Amino acid sequence: MNLGRPREFNTEQALEAAMQQFWRTGYEATSLQDLLDVMNLSKSSLYHTYGSKHDLFLRSIDFYQKKSVSELQQCLNDSHTSKAFMKTLLEDVIAEATSKKKKGCLLVNTVNELSHRDKAVSKAALNGIDNVAGVIKQAIKRGKKEGAIKSTVSTDTLVNYIVSNVSGLRTMVKSGVAKADLIPLTNMIIKTVY
Repeated sequence: MNLGRPREFNTEQALEAAMQQFWRTGYEATSLQDLLDVMNLSKSSLYHTYGSKHDLFLRSIDFYQKKSVSELQQCLNDSHTSKAFMKTLLEDVIAEATSKKKKGCLLVNTVNELSHRDKAVSKAALNGIDNVAGVIKQAIKRGKKEGAIKSTVSTDTLVNYIVSNVSGLRTMVKSGVAKADLIPLTNMIIKTVY
C-alpha cells in the first residue's frame, strides 16, 4: 500500500498563518494567493490538506476559538478572584487600542462580515462565542460563590451582558476609539457586575 509522500510542512503552523491572514483582512478580502503566500504552500497542498478556501476559513475559526477559550480558561484559573479575572479580560480587550494593527476579534469580525449570508460560518462563529461565554459563565458563578457578585440578576443574563460589552468594546477598539475613552467603560462594566 502506497501511503504517498509525507507532508513536509507543519499543518498547525500553516493553519495559524491562514487564521492570521483571515483575521487581518477578513474572508472576502483574503485571496487564495494571500493564503498560499502566508501558508507557504502550493495550491494542491492547500486543497489536499484543508479543502476549499471556505473549508479553511471554517477550520481557522475553530482554531481561533479553541485557542481563545484555552487562553481565557488559563487566565480564569490563574486569577485569585472572579473580579480580578474580569478586570484582566477587559484590560486585554482595550489594550489593542494602543496598537497600530487593530484586528478586533475574529469571531465578532466574522459575524459582522458574513453571518447574514453564510449559515455555516455564522454557526462556527457563534459556537466560538458560546464557548467563550462558557468561561465567562464560570467566572460569574465563581463571583457569586465568592460573594463578590450580589446581584439578583440571573447568571445567564450577566454572561450575556459581559459578552455583549466585550463585543462592543472590541468593535470600538477596531474602529479607532482611544484607550483613554474605553477605560471608563470597562470600569462601569465591572461596577455593574460586582
